[in-house]
Amino acid sequence: MLVRGKIAGNKASVPFTARKDKKGVEIKVDFPDEEFTYSVDCPCLEPLELLGLLLPSFEEKLGEIHGVFVEEVKEEKSHSLLNSLRRFLSKGG
Repeated sequence: MLVRGKIAGNKASVPFTARKDKKGVEIKVDFPDEEFTYSVDCPCLEPLELLGLLLPSFEEKLGEIHGVFVEEVKEEKSHSLLNSLRRFLSKGG
């Protein structure tokens, strides 16, 4: 899953990207002076849950957080052999 959007603070608004796969979740935030990247090796969190946990640490650079705005969500489909076989058999293969 890929989630893109913006974090709006009273000092600045910055774009973010959150990606989740079988291995875990990664957050990238493009601050004006640097890019922040954080990841966890556990797919137990959803991308916006992890972003929410990190928001208090962003207040130093962005000021008071006014909101997180999601602009795009993409589900990344896995094309595994098992999924293909399952689809084939469900159609009476």
